[in-house]
Amino acid sequence: MKWDQDPEVLSPVGRPIGEQLETGPPRQKLEGFEPVYRDIIDYIARCTHRIWEEKNIGLCRTHYSNDCVMHTLAGPSVGAEVVTQNTVGALSSYADRIVIAEDIIWSEDAPGEYYSSHRITSRATHFGDEPMVGPATMRSTGVATIADCKVIANKIVEEWLVRDNSTALWQIGADPKAIARKLAEADREGDQARHGWREEAIAATRELDDVDISRDNPAIPLARMLRQGFADDLYGEAAAMLSPSVEVRWPSRRHGFGRGFWIGCLMQISNAMHDRAFRCEHVAARPLPHGDTAVAIRWSLAGTHRGAGVWGEASGRELYLLAVSHYRLRAGIVVEEATVFDEVSVLRQIFGGLGA
Repeated sequence: MKWDQDPEVLSPVGRPIGEQLETGPPRQKLEGFEPVYRDIIDYIARCTHRIWEEKNIGLCRTHYSNDCVMHTLAGPSVGAEVVTQNTVGALSSYADRIVIAEDIIWSEDAPGEYYSSHRITSRATHFGDEPMVGPATMRSTGVATIADCKVIANKIVEEWLVRDNSTALWQIGADPKAIARKLAEADREGDQARHGWREEAIAATRELDDVDISRDNPAIPLARMLRQGFADDLYGEAAAMLSPSVEVRWPSRRHGFGRGFWIGCLMQISNAMHDRAFRCEHVAARPLPHGDTAVAIRWSLAGTHRGAGVWGEASGRELYLLAVSHYRLRAGIVVEEATVFDEVSVLRQIFGGLGA
């Protein structure tokens, strides 16, 4: 399918929530979906609103398949019931959570098989105790999340969830490194076979990319850009696609402007992870208002923690990193970039968690 098909299916960018949630006739033919959903963006935005803000959590059972796999950097989980209980658990500590859609970038990868990359800013108050974090602090928190979903006939059949957990912890007064150490200690107990997914993910990252880089899609040059940086160490050549004043947002409160700042974000990771393998796992692009283009890239890195720096002294452990990057292009140049991954789970690996 062409990347810019169905131009009437509009991004949430620049649209008030009232307009986004208006009911009306379909704008896109969605086989097997509930009639309330007008198009794939409406499906993602509306079902998220119904579940998280209207607190109709049981809708997870009708919107996730029974064998849905939820991928996170803390490990996978399976099934609609697990999603339901995890959502109840999250809202029990942050019951006033609101989720603000910054963008939803989608593709139709096969007839009736939709893929969405949903960038969210969530706001909430920490008024519930958490086993690893401690008592409720009553502090407000805001955190960036990107949820990539494969959707078929009204059900999410697979999801990749990345969240800036380090920033979320800082805002409620918790220490991300201390939490990562606690999690790593718990990981070392019990059957270690449950962490086999990490070795499989590292092996998959070290294989060839999933994405055909010869495709006619605005996302492909950006996938090559990431490869130039992480795999080839050609940071200056990679940054040529960026505006000199590009706005850059990365986890752990990294927020800055310019090519040098973006290069610095990459080089912190490159310095820490040696023998790196980069894998582009999925790309999508959509037209935005005023001629801009939105791009989503899901990618992974595997490498050995041999360099001291951003994550402390070298541990010698092999690390796996799962991330999603969103870009706004104007006349082919990147003017905004947002990358999200779970840095707490990276530290958790460094401290000996998530398997050998």
